[in-house]
Amino acid sequence: MEPYLIISDVDGTLSIDHKHVSAPTVKVLQTLIAQGHQFYVATGRMYVLAEDMAKQVSDKAQVIASNGAVYDFGGGRIHHLLGAPALQQVLQVTNQTGLAAFYFSDDTIYYTQDPTPEVEKAMYAFAPDDVTIAVQQIPAAELVTHADTITNGFILGINNPEGLAKTMMLLAAGNFVHLSASNHDNIELIPKQVDKATAVKELQAKTGISAAHTIVFGDGMNDMGMLQEAGVSVAMGNAVDAVKDVARYQTTSNLDDGVAKFLTDYFNL
Repeated sequence: MEPYLIISDVDGTLSIDHKHVSAPTVKVLQTLIAQGHQFYVATGRMYVLAEDMAKQVSDKAQVIASNGAVYDFGGGRIHHLLGAPALQQVLQVTNQTGLAAFYFSDDTIYYTQDPTPEVEKAMYAFAPDDVTIAVQQIPAAELVTHADTITNGFILGINNPEGLAKTMMLLAAGNFVHLSASNHDNIELIPKQVDKATAVKELQAKTGISAAHTIVFGDGMNDMGMLQEAGVSVAMGNAVDAVKDVARYQTTSNLDDGVAKFLTDYFNL
């Protein structure tokens, strides 16, 4: 059988509780990997957290992290970086609006302002107990010195929709960074002209696996681009309506092993 490129979002799609992949899903994916298909998790999480989810599936499972800014290929990692101009713009805007911004390399979180307790809790919400994340508070003036490793970031506006909307407007006007959101209280900061779809297209080109043999699962707005790059696009039962409208297929929810059920039927396992 010609190999497929199988790509799954994590939260609300592959994972059942943000930290674990169910045993039935692991079993199906391991079977397909053993048959020669390639499997990637695709998430907004930093690389080290995405890698933890992939390892739950298989040591041969691979990673698209940071909303497409970094991904595995050929035994190494491909990186797209936010860049110094984007970092400087984000600092300027968040200083003006008072929201907290966090910046990510593959294994380190950087921040410049003291976080509120709510924000600090959110920083570690998806971190498993067995994964160590370096967290560094640095002076704002030093942020750009890490521009050669920072791939992405996010801004939190918990209980502050007005501040979040203003921040989004100002960043969009500056046009230095690609903006997305994984839920209603954040802004995802991604390198310009990069998203999960970018990684999918680059992997299709590098692997020689066509869109017709690409299967993508997703549930949120930041999955829509990569769903449109797949010949087999699958919305979870718990997906937002816009995702269901874009996807060619629909499966059950993440809590009902939707990824495993679709793949079992599709490959006649």
